[in-house]
Amino acid sequence: MKKNLCGRLLEYGRACRCELKDTGWGMKLVVLVITGFFCGALATEYFGNRIYFFSGGVILSDMLLVGIVRLLSHIGDRIWHRNIGNILYGIAGALIFVCSCVYGSVGNEHMVSTFFATLIYILLLLSGRFIWAWLVKRHHTLFCGIHFAAGCVIWCVFLVFLFGQGFVDDYISEYRNHNTYVTQAGEVDGFVDYIAQGEYTPVCVTYGPDGETDMATGTVDLSPYVAKEKKWHRIYRNFFTKHTRKDAPVAGKIWYPAEAENCPVVFMAHGNHSITAESYLGYDYLGEYLASHGYVFVSVDENILNERSGENDARAVLLLENIGEILKKNKDESLPVYGKIDENHIALMGHSRGGEMIADAYLFNEYDAYPGNGMFTFDYHYSIQALIAVAPSVNQYLPAGHETELSDVDYLVLQGANDQDISVFLGNEQYENVSFSKDGAYIASSLYIAGANHGQFNTEWGGYDIGRPFSLWLNVKNFITAEDQQEILKIASLVFLDKSLKENNTYADFLTDYAKYAAYLPKTLYVQQYETSDASFITDYEEDSDLETAPGGSISAEHFTMWTEEELADSESAMGKRENHAVRLKWKDTNDAYYEIMTDGQMAMEDGGICFDAMDLREEADDEPMDFSVVLTDIHGNHAVSSVSDSVILYPAFPVKLSKIQYLTGKSEYKRQLQTVHITADQFVAEDGFNREQIKSIRFVFDRIENGAINLDNIAFVK
Repeated sequence: MKKNLCGRLLEYGRACRCELKDTGWGMKLVVLVITGFFCGALATEYFGNRIYFFSGGVILSDMLLVGIVRLLSHIGDRIWHRNIGNILYGIAGALIFVCSCVYGSVGNEHMVSTFFATLIYILLLLSGRFIWAWLVKRHHTLFCGIHFAAGCVIWCVFLVFLFGQGFVDDYISEYRNHNTYVTQAGEVDGFVDYIAQGEYTPVCVTYGPDGETDMATGTVDLSPYVAKEKKWHRIYRNFFTKHTRKDAPVAGKIWYPAEAENCPVVFMAHGNHSITAESYLGYDYLGEYLASHGYVFVSVDENILNERSGENDARAVLLLENIGEILKKNKDESLPVYGKIDENHIALMGHSRGGEMIADAYLFNEYDAYPGNGMFTFDYHYSIQALIAVAPSVNQYLPAGHETELSDVDYLVLQGANDQDISVFLGNEQYENVSFSKDGAYIASSLYIAGANHGQFNTEWGGYDIGRPFSLWLNVKNFITAEDQQEILKIASLVFLDKSLKENNTYADFLTDYAKYAAYLPKTLYVQQYETSDASFITDYEEDSDLETAPGGSISAEHFTMWTEEELADSESAMGKRENHAVRLKWKDTNDAYYEIMTDGQMAMEDGGICFDAMDLREEADDEPMDFSVVLTDIHGNHAVSSVSDSVILYPAFPVKLSKIQYLTGKSEYKRQLQTVHITADQFVAEDGFNREQIKSIRFVFDRIENGAINLDNIAFVK
């Protein structure tokens, strides 16, 4: 049988060689199409969405490829192989096709992407040759006809696959069906009116140094903070702007309420994107919305710093210079923004690199000298009270080699699980670098959003998080809509700013209990983590590697298969760590596992109860939601018991597919995030005689699920 099979394969091979004789141009045409399209798409990405840029890229790249191959073929026919031309075409096409696929297959292992890209490329080449044999060489045999039809089908399927939006996930609906706490959320009085368009009329003006704006401004020298461009990069940039790093424009767009004065102000900074896009205009929806609610919203144009690297400190300086300029305009009676801004209530907001940069700007605002060179001095000291980071990067700038540590400032960070640019929640690191004293009522809150990507927060960026042609490999059909994504940002920003800048706490619990407001939010999954300045920490696992000690107490654990304290990673495939430690517990076939913290003295629980962060490490969506008991014991041995499911549903990991190739491999990237569990004092069922002022131990009893794994962190009592 084996011999017969080998014979048939040899016979098939001979038939293929016969039919494919003199069809090399079919393969060459496939390579030229791939090369031309790749370079044409790349040209539109770097120079703008114009047909002549695309056409120019196609023609120039194909002419260059043909010229190089002909030159090398002329030399190589005598030295290497008589078919060196075909070989060179094949290699060139393979490099372009495979590299674009690997780069565009975010979330996939490179070897897997390379294998599938190579397989697809070979099928396209063979299909091209059979199509050429049938149409041009007129090999109208049954054998060739079958392969011609198969080749046409392969090309049609490939084009639909490449230019389609991708595939839909169903885990969001499955997970929501488990979460009755969210799906049965009730009404909140007045919230519908609160989040609607506000009572004020939004008005906008522009400012800049080039004479085409409503208000004239100047420029700022950023050369101390950003490296000089290479000559070719400088020539490229000159196509789009006359400004350089030495005369960066102080420019942007201001939204303000027509009827109100002395309003809190929000300064928004975009991140890195194509220099051909007016990125700062992508937040008009947010500016118009916040202006209607009595805020001045300034979207700062930092396009002069786009398509650079190592420039985030310059972004921070440019933002602070914009703040100074706008506050000056606020005092000029001849200008439309006169008297509109309350200089004592300022918030910074940033997206992508801008989301990282606002933390640096907050730091620079407190400093008198630039950390990179103290010869350059600062004199800002504005009244910045709150920061909102949207899908931020992290550690692209380290002040004097240190991470950016923030203290006593309200901080909100949002991230999409389907972000294909910053594909892990890097904002976790800055969130964990926010600390509080006991002198004020501060909050750090994060919201992780299933189905949200990077670009849809900005209307100029849209649904594709990396540039053409690599974006064709991205899966975008499993996103929530751009309108929903922007609605989430609008609501979260309004609640946070009202709490931080207006001291309006009516709906501030949105920042700690989004599920209460689930009926008013787009229907997707949210993971919320937060920390408040009134927390009294029992342990945060940062002190040492001794599993049996806690600050002011001891720890014990029983019936686990794994008990360790580990440094968390950004994702299962991430190389970097978050410099945040948590305890990891794993148990199997038991309901008796428990983890207990005993104090040397005694602890008091106030009405706020207890908070801790937890992360379900399981990967199966159809498992029952993670649940376990929390048992408090006082010094007399009396108990009070509650369960996690009384306050929140802990989601398992989100099985996210970022690229189309992942649907071919069936491999998901499991996205996990710590989720804050808050159990108030009145949610505990206490035995008679239990004294919450004299608590001796906290025990986590895993009595609801026989098999599981979990991280716990930041265990604290709150007021």
